[in-house]
Amino acid sequence: MNVMHRSCGAFAALVCVLAACSGDNNRHPTSPTPAVVNSFSIAANDNNALSAIGTLDVTRADSARVVYWAGSDAKQSTPFVSDLSSGKLVVLGLLPETEYHFYAEAMGGGQTATSDTTTLTTGALPTFLQSVSLTSASPAGFGYIVTAIWDGSTAYATAFDSTGRVAWYRAFPGGLPAEEIKQQANGDITAVLTTSHGGEPVPGQAVEVAPDGSLVRTFTAPSSSYLDGHEFWLLFNNGAYDGALMLAYTPRHLDLSAHGGPSDTLVVAHQLVRQDANGDQHVLFDAWDHFQITDNIEPTAGQLDFDHPNAISIAPDGNYVLSWRNLDVITKIDATTGALIWTLASPFAARSSDFTITGDPLNGFSAQHSVRVLDNGNIVVFDNGTKHMPSASRAVEYQLDDGAHTASMAFEFSHAPAIYTPFTGSVQRFANGNTLIGYTFGSATTLVATEVTPAGDIVYEGTLVSGGSQTPYRFTKIRSLYRYEVP
Repeated sequence: MNVMHRSCGAFAALVCVLAACSGDNNRHPTSPTPAVVNSFSIAANDNNALSAIGTLDVTRADSARVVYWAGSDAKQSTPFVSDLSSGKLVVLGLLPETEYHFYAEAMGGGQTATSDTTTLTTGALPTFLQSVSLTSASPAGFGYIVTAIWDGSTAYATAFDSTGRVAWYRAFPGGLPAEEIKQQANGDITAVLTTSHGGEPVPGQAVEVAPDGSLVRTFTAPSSSYLDGHEFWLLFNNGAYDGALMLAYTPRHLDLSAHGGPSDTLVVAHQLVRQDANGDQHVLFDAWDHFQITDNIEPTAGQLDFDHPNAISIAPDGNYVLSWRNLDVITKIDATTGALIWTLASPFAARSSDFTITGDPLNGFSAQHSVRVLDNGNIVVFDNGTKHMPSASRAVEYQLDDGAHTASMAFEFSHAPAIYTPFTGSVQRFANGNTLIGYTFGSATTLVATEVTPAGDIVYEGTLVSGGSQTPYRFTKIRSLYRYEVP
């Protein structure tokens, strides 16, 4: 018994020693192997003189970025990128004709590896853009204001920084102006290129470009129809590309003699088109099936379309809210079936409304654009105001009560002095509650982006100035040139 007891004691001591050794190993693990930057070079970006493309070769790197500066300026850096499969890192928002210094930083094994420093002098802006700015008495609060401009032969998707200078652009030569410009949820920029105002039988296409300006995808309307340029969305499912949502239109010859018109008149109406990830398209909603030509109550200035949709907003429940300018109507459409869920019609409209507008001193909207559904379900509208007395444009927000069937005004901003934008225009609500209003049609002095607080105080106002032709459609703000962030 004593021998066994001593043996057990010795065995226990051995176990303790082994455990202690094991604990020492846990306290002093083998250090992971750090990343190595094998090579790094920088080159001009052919799509954008205010950009550079880094080519990086790394080993064991989890992510990488580019650090850069000009002269004695403070260092800046791009966001870290974890997908390094392309070996490319884009640098955006540079100044033109300026010498910059660059080096790459790679993270791996809990350590940072850096490359040698290299230099590049950026090129000059295209001649047309050299005279373009968004002038303001004070800088904008954050991010970049995006719009489309046109020199008569080339369209430019353009982003202005907080000081009003051109910080990013993508040229689209080919003789087609750009209508809607948008940063999508994947950070890419889309532009709809067309000469159409909403009804002409002319070709058009939507293009998607990456932040570096490289072409990703091209979209066209279904056969026997034409692409409308007022709104275009990329769709995503759990972050993966899932297709697109667009507006198209089809013509018909109608006898309008009963309405005082010609017996043979070419008229167009619009379709809401869903394209899936494979490129297959189907019409979700066709205005020919839901509206009558006599529903048109707004001046059309020679346009062929009687309905004129100009905005699609994806509601929090996933359904679609559309604005129909020439009808003074906003509708909600089931995203699966295409059924009409409700109609919000201005008192000026010929169609009936499911809601009564309350608390609005102007009694409703007229020729509206840029309708957006907020996270709380409210609807914010750029009210062009063609039927107001006198005609003037404003931003207005309505809270919809499905039970009481009311649309109660929750916010309004009217510019002083008044600005009248008979066509186009935009409104965008920020996370901080401020609203950006785009007055984008008229003389150069009224091409204005105005940011206001919930109380209606102006905190920023910029005027688009250019030495050439201008056809901006909307002013919208983005936080980053590299990726989508909620503004």
